[in-house]
Amino acid sequence: MFIDDCSRKVLSYITGATTAKNSAFALYKAIAENLVTPFCLNSDRGSHFFPNKTDKKGKAIHEFQEVLEELGILFIPSKVRHPQTNGKNEKFFHILDTEFDDRFETLEQFIDYYNNERPSEAVDYMTPNEAYKKRL
Repeated sequence: MFIDDCSRKVLSYITGATTAKNSAFALYKAIAENLVTPFCLNSDRGSHFFPNKTDKKGKAIHEFQEVLEELGILFIPSKVRHPQTNGKNEKFFHILDTEFDDRFETLEQFIDYYNNERPSEAVDYMTPNEAYKKRL
């Protein structure tokens, strides 16, 4: 699971089981490492992010959603059967699949390259880190 912001910068990640607890841990880790609480979070509708069932009022108790509400973070889920609304994340995983090669020994090295060296057309050919700092 990866936590990013609108500048395409990978703020944090965790590996392991995709659970609501691990997702909340990745979010807290991103906040602690970057000293910034995001305004909003965009993700797919994975069960670790989004409740599958709601009550008649449209409400559901979900651990990750409770964390977002507690932190005042707006949750923007992708539309059902419409992965384009989660395009930033889909694009990152495409880049990871196509560019992670023998130049990198670890995922951390790749993320450092992605954030600090690799220019992105989506943010006017700046690196995600440059775009992130520009927005602060």
